Amino acid sequence: MNLGVIVLRLFDHFIVSSVIPFARWLGARRMTSGRVRALWGATPILTLPLKAKATHLLGFESASVVFDTYHITQGFDFKLRRLSNGAAKLGPCMAELVDRLIFVWALLRFDLFHYFFDRGLMRPKGRFGLRTQELEWLRAGGKRIYGFAYGADVRLREATLALGRWNFCTECPTVAAFCLCADSTGAGDLRRAINHLTAPVALGDMLTYLPGARNLHYWPINVEQLPPASPPRMDGALRIAHAPNHTHFKGTHYLETAIKNLENEGHAISYVRVQGKTNSEVIRFFQEADLVADQFLGGIFGYSALEAMACGRPVITYVRAPALVEAVEECPVLNATPDVLEDVLRWCLANRAKLRELGAQGRAYVARWHSIEAVAARLGRLYLDTADFPPSIVKRLEAFLVEERQRRAAIGLPGFDHPFRVDVASCARLNSLPTQ
Repeated sequence: MNLGVIVLRLFDHFIVSSVIPFARWLGARRMTSGRVRALWGATPILTLPLKAKATHLLGFESASVVFDTYHITQGFDFKLRRLSNGAAKLGPCMAELVDRLIFVWALLRFDLFHYFFDRGLMRPKGRFGLRTQELEWLRAGGKRIYGFAYGADVRLREATLALGRWNFCTECPTVAAFCLCADSTGAGDLRRAINHLTAPVALGDMLTYLPGARNLHYWPINVEQLPPASPPRMDGALRIAHAPNHTHFKGTHYLETAIKNLENEGHAISYVRVQGKTNSEVIRFFQEADLVADQFLGGIFGYSALEAMACGRPVITYVRAPALVEAVEECPVLNATPDVLEDVLRWCLANRAKLRELGAQGRAYVARWHSIEAVAARLGRLYLDTADFPPSIVKRLEAFLVEERQRRAAIGLPGFDHPFRVDVASCARLNSLPTQ
């Protein structure tokens, strides 16, 4: 046994015998006084800082913690890449030791832990995964732990293929390169993580892989920072924006083929594919467009669709089932698989005035159901049901839920109508169309 392993074992003993009991006492003291602290980490999801703002609205001191950042955003509270990578260069034992030091800092500082399923503060043993040791220590320290999914961290291949003809695995170029994938081992890893959580949380297609998870829409939009652009134009070339992170998961080539076919018929279309841009640049392209194309394979729209609607833009996307959408009766997206995409675009070309209606409704829909305040209220309900908070915090959360209902009721609904709504009949038709 080398010196590094001995040091790690001694430090683990110190964590279990001294740090965890002290963290439990410290957290209980904060709980009693109502000063709860929330951590969001450690995957650099674009919405992580917004989720921290949501829990801040609930009266919790909140912070986002990440180890890596991408070009789309850098706006996180704690960015630990240099510390973590620097330790890794000194060898695996030093990397493990620094992971534990970061964990101890968080254990003492925070009370609510929100992770995605690909990693926590301690790096996973493989490509993906929350480490059982970390979750056990958090529970021993009296922490509330919530596991959220963003897609690739929970997506299993066979379960995805079983969803139907159109799904995120339909045109994946390399199995196991992007997602969890392995049903046999991946499902077991997810179950072990779930067993240590206060509650697992999922939305949309991700509910497929986390049976028993809370269905909670947790992609918040800062509506105030996205003022609506001018309404879609009534004439000229129809401007379509599409912002795929991975074209094979979005069905991009189906969109581009449909546009080409319509152009060959004489329709005027101005199309832009937005890739490799910062989030602010993507928003600018959405604001300049008349229509935003989201995805046509996965069965549920993502964050880009919400951003587009917040900008007042109608959105074409594919939704597999109405139950996957929050307040679906208010959601104005145009539902389309590759089978009907060309027909939907043709309708948009012929109904430019309707696009204005859909844009206005989309803005109201996001403000009502996907704002930071709306997500905060849903998180508040989650905590009321699962966190076992003291009465003072319960009272504060209940008051916020009342305020949120009043806020939502004050937002007017412009109204909308189109032949491609997300309802039981249209979803059944899209899901049953034969292969062409």
